[in-house]
Amino acid sequence: MAYPDPVSETENDFEKTQLLREIVVEYNQETCTYCPKTNEITATFDDRGGARWRSALRYHHGTFRALVQCPEGNSSGLVFGLYLSSLEGDKTQDEIDFEFLGNDKTIVETNYFVNGVGCKEVIHELGFDCSDGFHEYMIKWFPNVVEWLIDGHLVRRLDIETGSAFLEKPMFL
Repeated sequence: MAYPDPVSETENDFEKTQLLREIVVEYNQETCTYCPKTNEITATFDDRGGARWRSALRYHHGTFRALVQCPEGNSSGLVFGLYLSSLEGDKTQDEIDFEFLGNDKTIVETNYFVNGVGCKEVIHELGFDCSDGFHEYMIKWFPNVVEWLIDGHLVRRLDIETGSAFLEKPMFL
């Protein structure tokens, strides 16, 4: 399937770019480290379990990007992803995500939820093993468009449909 070129940002958009200054680790704090100087987050999955972290602030539209290297080996059962969520566990949450499937390191799933309604998953072939090195994953969220990009290549685009509910709630990264 061919997609149009990604929505381009203006120079002013880049002036607004900010690194995360603070994160909140919601559980297993000892398995997650954050270095504000390098903006590097390391989450360890071991016999203690994993960790979930999020931004301290919510965002309403923007471009969100991260360099991600997935864990090696079969990590089935470990939910590993990059996503935006209005409120984890809320039945009316909005969400936009990349989710890595632990049993196959050559694919990634994109999905979104509007007012708690999801089941809009799409699987994408990566063309590489996501545990072999870091790759850039990006979500561009605008008032009427969402785009998912991997290493600068557009893999999915969602346009608002007239009269349809769309992603409107501020979200945590």
